[in-house]
Amino acid sequence: MFSNADIVRTLEEDIVFGVFHPKERLTEEDLMARFELKRHVVRDALSQLDAMGLIVRVPNRGAFVRELTPEEVIEIYEVREILEVAAALRTPLPSPKGVIETLKEIQDKHSAAIAKNDLRNVFRLNIQFHNAQFSACENTKLVQSIMQYAKEAHPIRAIKYAEPGHLQKVERDHRRIIKAMEGKNREALVDLVRNHLPDSRDAYIRAYALRHGTRVPELRQNSASEPLFT
Repeated sequence: MFSNADIVRTLEEDIVFGVFHPKERLTEEDLMARFELKRHVVRDALSQLDAMGLIVRVPNRGAFVRELTPEEVIEIYEVREILEVAAALRTPLPSPKGVIETLKEIQDKHSAAIAKNDLRNVFRLNIQFHNAQFSACENTKLVQSIMQYAKEAHPIRAIKYAEPGHLQKVERDHRRIIKAMEGKNREALVDLVRNHLPDSRDAYIRAYALRHGTRVPELRQNSASEPLFT
């Protein structure tokens, strides 16, 4: 028997990994049959997915997988950059030993999941890694905001998972972030945090343009020489 948490987690991953496509309808009857749950439990799960920004609920029509527009994706990633750089600027350097040990432990599991091509576990461990990373800034509200916008980016990030070499690049980035947090070079940490973001954004926007036959907008590329705010 699936719990409410189980159905939310499973549907979240199904949306992230494209089992359900953008604008696809999720019917209560299908979900009730699949998970062997009562209607009120399924409705509660859909409400949670709605609050996470993964679906939209249209009155008298039902629930549909949310499709982000390129403009929305660009805005999400602009806010993510502002928030995550702010956390990097507030993170104690060198970071506490306990923080570094936690990050290394999570990353070892993340690397093992990549080696096994266990993509759903890769997804979850990536979330754990960044939660531990940004929690080091010791500003709870900032971390909550970072993780909320990361949730909004869930349908964006996994589009790169199947691309050869991408997860290995993510793995290297994580190791470099840990190394930077062990040292005192704040500029290096800020650059790593900023440049860890754009790949999934750009891939999603290109896929959207191909799907809809539209023009790919000009995308700003991050660089170490750019100011933090413009």
